[in-house]
Amino acid sequence: MNRTGQGLTLRCFFAPTVPILRLMLTLPVIWIAVIAHCCWAQVALTKTSNTNWTITNGALTVVFSPSGEKITSVKLGVGASASPNLLNSGSTGTLDQEFAGTPFGAGTETFSSVIGPNNSWVDVWTNVASTGNSTNPITYAFHYVLFANDPTVHVYEALSHSATDPATSVGQGQFLFRSNPSLFPNFYQQNTGPNNMTGVTTSGVPSTNSNFNSVTGQTGRNVQDSTWDLTAGGFAGDNGTNFYTKYDYSTYTQFWQATTAYGSQYSVSAVVPSEETLTGGPTKQVLNQTNPGIINLEFLSDHYGIDADGSSFPGYAYTPPQGVNSTKLFGPYAFRIESSAGKTAAQIYQDVVSSIPSYNALYNTDTELTSSGFLTTPQRASIQISATNSAGWSANTANNTAVLSDPGVNMQESREGYQYWTQLSANGTGTIQNAAPGTYRLTLYQLGQWGETRVDGVQVQNGSISVPKNLSFTPENFGTAAPIWAIGTPNRSANEFLNGHNVAGLDQRQFYGAYDYWAEEQSLGNPGKVVYYATTVGSTAATNDPNKWIANQWRTFNPGLYDSANSTTDNYANVAPAYVRDAAHGGTGSGPASFHGSAWEVHFTVTTQQLAQGQFVVLSVAAAALN
Repeated sequence: MNRTGQGLTLRCFFAPTVPILRLMLTLPVIWIAVIAHCCWAQVALTKTSNTNWTITNGALTVVFSPSGEKITSVKLGVGASASPNLLNSGSTGTLDQEFAGTPFGAGTETFSSVIGPNNSWVDVWTNVASTGNSTNPITYAFHYVLFANDPTVHVYEALSHSATDPATSVGQGQFLFRSNPSLFPNFYQQNTGPNNMTGVTTSGVPSTNSNFNSVTGQTGRNVQDSTWDLTAGGFAGDNGTNFYTKYDYSTYTQFWQATTAYGSQYSVSAVVPSEETLTGGPTKQVLNQTNPGIINLEFLSDHYGIDADGSSFPGYAYTPPQGVNSTKLFGPYAFRIESSAGKTAAQIYQDVVSSIPSYNALYNTDTELTSSGFLTTPQRASIQISATNSAGWSANTANNTAVLSDPGVNMQESREGYQYWTQLSANGTGTIQNAAPGTYRLTLYQLGQWGETRVDGVQVQNGSISVPKNLSFTPENFGTAAPIWAIGTPNRSANEFLNGHNVAGLDQRQFYGAYDYWAEEQSLGNPGKVVYYATTVGSTAATNDPNKWIANQWRTFNPGLYDSANSTTDNYANVAPAYVRDAAHGGTGSGPASFHGSAWEVHFTVTTQQLAQGQFVVLSVAAAALN
């Protein structure tokens, strides 16, 4: 369309389906506004059937299936120039919510949609009503939202539990982008943990290989839950090993903003605009990727922690209060789709993270989202925190954390309300942005120091926070005397020990069968045990090397390994050190399944004064295996 005024001609090009309008302009000052409007695509929703509601927003073409409660097609672009469907083919290609570990069952379905003013956004969802019994004890809805010209599918889950609904709990929640693996063979992560603050690219994720299913489908390849031995399978495993497991792609929620899968043409990123409706606090680890080429956005999982009474595993489930009407919102979260042409993985990731600040303004406009419990910006507060530390805060701000979480429980068990955190500077100050009003527990901790400071009854109201005036963190050092000896750092990581880090110095991520525990003990000089000199003892110098201490100690080390000779997982019996193997394999030991080695030894000397202290060792361990 041409627009002419005062001797100038302006052009704005439309897709062929848009009707051509003619308008004479006489004032040049109007041109910019008119051009911006005529080139701004609007959201369009076409309801063809109960399995096909097509949405276009100028950046994406998406098909929502109301009866399936899921998205079945995502294309970058619109019309003839749109990409192919970026989801996997067949029934496995969807953007949906995971039902495993949930009470969600069949109920009366209502298919709904809301379109924003001037077609600026659309929110579509299927509401499944509670049946009032165990068939479906809670009303649930999975929402999918698109804003005009935004190449992102925003998602959230809304739950409603009435006073008369039976008691229940929701054990898992994750939205999954089940991608076409051939289009997204690579994975990029950043800030996956305190020792993994740099970008990590996995080129050629094993599960996206075209031969993955045929290899992993062979008997004996599955050596542990979601873990396969790919030895001689024709393609590499994770981290330079022969194994693939989804757990290699987990991340701490503390620094989690996005994860990106990409290929030569397209990228898709799972985006976490806010941590407020995640669960389990900043130290929880969540899955980011599952085979084949599934991008995870996990916000709730009872695979972690213990139940609220402290007696059993697992915890973290969301449990609605009984006998009252309640609602719970998880999200919004997002999947951003872009062209990857000419971009590095780091550039794609940074573009995604840079888009996050704009999302809150968009969310403020979605009236369906706000009616589901999302608080708009004016309802929130920016919280300033200032705390002292008797040991001095770390210069590395990634180590210093302040957390707001459920009151009265450990932050790692936070799952009913909102949660927020911030990193404190070296002078103990930090800011939590966009916090919802409520009552919280404030927790302070520093990686590298023992203990936590916990303050209950913290109120966030009217843009302010009520905390003690002299807020401080005091490390727990178990006494005033200097330690006789120490090994390791209390930082929730085994990074400093053997097998705790990779060649790049990042936290190790690999199936335990990728290394040989007994052979490593033998290489350290004492077959069947570790002998460590914590101090000089006689003529023997102190070891002073954490790499002489293995990160995991196993009473029984007998990992499943694929055995091509008999298609089982018993190959470690063939490759274990000779003194571990049984006589049938030419060794002198009792066999990997029953060989337990000897107790580790730590040698150290003490003075008379130290003997008088009475307490020698404080040992912090994590139980990897108890059998």
